[in-house]
Amino acid sequence: MSFFDYAWLIPLLPLAAFAFITFFSPLYRSKNVSSGVAIAAMLLATLLAWGVAFEGATAGFGAAEAEAAHTETAAGEAGEGEEHAAEGEHHFAGFGGAFARSFDWAATGDRNFRMGYQIDAPVAAMLAMVTLASLCIHIFSAGYMAEDRRYGRFFSYISLFTASMLGMVLADNLLLFFICWELMGLCSYLLIGFWYFRASAYRAARKAFITTRIGDVLMMLGLFYLYREAGSLTFGTAEGQIFNAAFLERIGSTTNAAGMLVATSIALLLFMGTVGKSAQFPLHVWLPDAMEGPTPVSALIHAATMVAAGVFLVARTYPIFLAGNALPVVAVVGTFTAVFAALIAVAQFDIKRILAYSTLSQLGFMVAALGIGGWVAGLFHLLTHAFFKALLFLGSGSVIHGMEAAVGHDPAKAQDIRNMGDLKRYMPTTWITYMIGYLALAGFPLFAGFWSKDEILADAFNVGFNDGSVLGMVVYVALSFAAFLTAFYMTRQVAVVFWGPFRGMDPRRTDVEHSEKVPVETGDGTSAYPGDTGDHRGGTIVPDATPQSGYSAGGHDEHRAAIYETGGHDEHRASVYDVGGHDEHRAAIYDTPGHDEHHAHEPHESPWTMTLPLAILAIFALAGGFVNAGPLGIHWLSHFLGQEAAEFNYLTAGIAIALAFAGIGLGWVMYNGAFQRSTDVDPLERMAPGLFRVLNNKFGVDEFYGATVGRLTDVAALALSVFDRAVDAVVNGVGKVSLFVSKVNFIFDDFFLNQGADTLAEVTTYTGDGMRQTTTGKIQDYGALIFLGALI
Repeated sequence: MSFFDYAWLIPLLPLAAFAFITFFSPLYRSKNVSSGVAIAAMLLATLLAWGVAFEGATAGFGAAEAEAAHTETAAGEAGEGEEHAAEGEHHFAGFGGAFARSFDWAATGDRNFRMGYQIDAPVAAMLAMVTLASLCIHIFSAGYMAEDRRYGRFFSYISLFTASMLGMVLADNLLLFFICWELMGLCSYLLIGFWYFRASAYRAARKAFITTRIGDVLMMLGLFYLYREAGSLTFGTAEGQIFNAAFLERIGSTTNAAGMLVATSIALLLFMGTVGKSAQFPLHVWLPDAMEGPTPVSALIHAATMVAAGVFLVARTYPIFLAGNALPVVAVVGTFTAVFAALIAVAQFDIKRILAYSTLSQLGFMVAALGIGGWVAGLFHLLTHAFFKALLFLGSGSVIHGMEAAVGHDPAKAQDIRNMGDLKRYMPTTWITYMIGYLALAGFPLFAGFWSKDEILADAFNVGFNDGSVLGMVVYVALSFAAFLTAFYMTRQVAVVFWGPFRGMDPRRTDVEHSEKVPVETGDGTSAYPGDTGDHRGGTIVPDATPQSGYSAGGHDEHRAAIYETGGHDEHRASVYDVGGHDEHRAAIYDTPGHDEHHAHEPHESPWTMTLPLAILAIFALAGGFVNAGPLGIHWLSHFLGQEAAEFNYLTAGIAIALAFAGIGLGWVMYNGAFQRSTDVDPLERMAPGLFRVLNNKFGVDEFYGATVGRLTDVAALALSVFDRAVDAVVNGVGKVSLFVSKVNFIFDDFFLNQGADTLAEVTTYTGDGMRQTTTGKIQDYGALIFLGALI
């Protein structure tokens, strides 16, 4: 028995959980069953995935395939060959061999499309990462979403989301890959807009869906182009497959009508899918707004599924990128995104939004690594980042959960780091695990992020300074700066959140802008406006509260509030929030300390269902990097992937450590104790208010898109509306003219033709009748007529 033979169950198990929860509606009212089925499915999928990874690491993927082929040959000799031939086709492909199974899916003309799964080293590594991270997120969600009335629906969605990602990873061809890719886009839309009755949530969901569709359409064109050239979309090196050496050589030496190499054109079109899915500049704007979804969704998108898919697309189709000259474009986009997003993160105040821009930056590291040829380094960082970023996002959810016990369900307070402080005293487990994730992300020595990030910097250094590539030099310097910024802004975050006095009881900040109120759905089917009373908890309304457009329903741990954007001089902009009672009354209400009897006035630790996943992820964030610790002589991941990684460079490692310590030290000096009150001005803002305002406002990219793309869209919509109305007027005019002509025709036909014909007929009849009187057959009548004629 081989785990590979049962790998098809890995995506099927969460898919079955989705179907089971969805189509048995009573489960929506049985929370334990819904979460239990989803978690059990993920646990089994995780065990299978790790079994596949261990078997691949010990026996090798080619060995497993050879054994399977030998077994089937023996079975064929025993008289069962036809059955096995019908079940699937076996071939070697990918990096260092692969185990594959496929079946006939559709036949059109002389082409036979096959679907199946393929397991090679990068696939096995991704399966292990995705399943474990997703399992932790599922367990965390059981506690986090406990008070949501649509608990079952949430677990059905995240099960489908995970199944789509696993199906994409296992796909043996780009068609199935793209189908699962699009299913993830659908799931992200459903989950980001999970609280659809909130204006900000459905706007963020729509923004994510439309923005990623731009990249997806271009990616689809790349698939069409690749299929036209190869006649296949199947991964593999055999003849007729897309990694075949002869095919790669042909598209790498042939130019198209645009004067570009065919391989370059295909690679750039495929890369646009990565730009959209992995939120690279300029299609990055959707990812920070995805914070509108529940926190487990943020963790799932930022760590295990959505954004990881884009990086995996480049890694999976890497031979096509190598065949052309598209990699410099990949490196430039990734490098720019890494620095751009890190700068923005420096000036954000929302705990989840800081992590969101951190994700953008780290994805830039991965993409840049792939762009300079660091295939192993890019995949290595993708794997380690998934664990410590999932840890940080779930940890931020635990922090918000604890904060809401003290400040209520107002995200303007519960998610603003300026209102936190000294949380290490109240939430020790969350603090310890969060610190592990922080140190891993900051690149602290021996933590997971240190090893993977250093490998990327070493690759860039080798390409730039050893090979003499100017691009490599730029990538190395820029990524080193981004690494320094990462250590700085993460130190800023943890210093303000876990140290200093607790500031949750401070008076509400008044430097907020007001926005229009949007009516939201209430429990009884009516509409309520933010500020309306009606929540059973007895909260009172703060007249100058940060504007809202509706709240998600939930109980004490429904801290799944929408993120607000900060911009300008500490101005909270575009705010739309969620609070509500445990019975999901969606009347928007703010809780203020001193008025809500149910608030404990102190943060508290989260339940074990939320802290257990943090502990599991912390282990991998701490020790996960040792799978490829070069100076210790450990190269397990490189050997597993069948590719050589860059040699450990003590110079780049020393520089990386110095930059990490410099960022940590500067962040600590500036922000430890910097906020004694929540209304205090940020030290960086005090030093450089203009720069801070630009960074806080995200370089104005969203506003620029609104003023250009958005305005052009509005103009185009207006023009099309005018054109549509003009067409309608013409069509209506033609209809009216036709109606008039038909009436004239009716009058002419009725009064002239019909009545004229009838009159002529009547005259003819009367004439005939008169003439008939002269032909009586009597001789005396004829004599009288002759006499009368003679007289005349």
